[in-house]
Amino acid sequence: MTRFRPKIKLSETQADWHHPTTIRFGAGRIKEIPEACWSTGASSPLIITDHGVSKLSFVKKILKQNREESVFTSVFSEIYSEPDFDTIKYGAERLRTGGHDGVIALGGGSALDAAKAIVLAAAAGPLRIWEFSAGNSGTPQVKKTILPIIAVPTTAGTGSEVDANAVITDNEQGRKNSLAHPELLPKMVIADPELTRGLIPYLTAATGMDALSHNIEALSSPFFHPVLDGVSLQGIRYIREGLLPAFHNGRSIKARSYTMAASIMGAIAFEKGLGVGHAVSHAIGGMFKVHHGRAIGTLLPFVLSLNKSRIKEKIEDAARYLDLPGHDFDAFVNWVSDLKLELGMPVNLKELGIRESHIPKIAEKALDDANIHTNPVRMDQKRLEGFLSGALNGG
Repeated sequence: MTRFRPKIKLSETQADWHHPTTIRFGAGRIKEIPEACWSTGASSPLIITDHGVSKLSFVKKILKQNREESVFTSVFSEIYSEPDFDTIKYGAERLRTGGHDGVIALGGGSALDAAKAIVLAAAAGPLRIWEFSAGNSGTPQVKKTILPIIAVPTTAGTGSEVDANAVITDNEQGRKNSLAHPELLPKMVIADPELTRGLIPYLTAATGMDALSHNIEALSSPFFHPVLDGVSLQGIRYIREGLLPAFHNGRSIKARSYTMAASIMGAIAFEKGLGVGHAVSHAIGGMFKVHHGRAIGTLLPFVLSLNKSRIKEKIEDAARYLDLPGHDFDAFVNWVSDLKLELGMPVNLKELGIRESHIPKIAEKALDDANIHTNPVRMDQKRLEGFLSGALNGG
């Protein structure tokens, strides 16, 4: 009997993966973008990226190599921080009028989410995008074709390149809304850790803590999925081995490879669901100008303590896998707390500018977030306000 063996290319940190989509992982792989465009049927793609990334040298390199391979590429770079409805509407119009047949989503989580929302808005109409909010029953019909997406992440945190969701700010409601459609899953991912080597320590820390939180909250989810538990455990280990080296020495390709892999693994694992940390972080992000990674990084030790009664055994397994001193729950929480401090994360919510008067509204919005339903401990307004009060002054 012949067994299938995955093809490994060039080194232990360069390979092609096929879960949940095709992922070409490894340093230098942006050179494969033209071939990726042709393989997905995109001969005239639109690069969707943020204003800062659009000025970096590798964007010029992508445009040049695409042009040399007869892939005629334009750039939409009107993404500034968190994408909102007006940005999505404008991008959808550019995509439609430009006659593009595909999208290259290039950047961090905000740019990737914006790209996915833009192709959805172009197909369904901008006014319909909220119909696709995660948690709504069923998937609304889209009459026009949702264009193929090639995702090229430049940070290692959200893992947006390997999921079919797009988190968009709803300014009218003052909250972040997650849109979902199966066709928003990118057809191909070019995961090149070299693109993250210039990421400043502040963003390395914030995005890294987001990746860690995805893996921890996915592991903590009460849904039974031993395969994804294994993925999240290894994702946590890659954060332990790679995040601080990437923070202190951003040029290390090994560290950047580990953090990018951990980001992808966290996003794959959170098919199990996330929890209160993400529900609250989304509420805070919708109300205040706070980077999602800093919010979740601040909350993570408090989230672990809140859920201790339901996750103690899993977290002890993780502590043993990481070979933490003591191999117990407290050792794991202490490691997360020490990590966030070394990365310059705020100690508590007060350091993020949150005040006691904000707590009821944050709790109310968090309870409307889809992630609250997969938290290990059931949450209501009273319990959530108590959790927030503890995170406000604790540390």
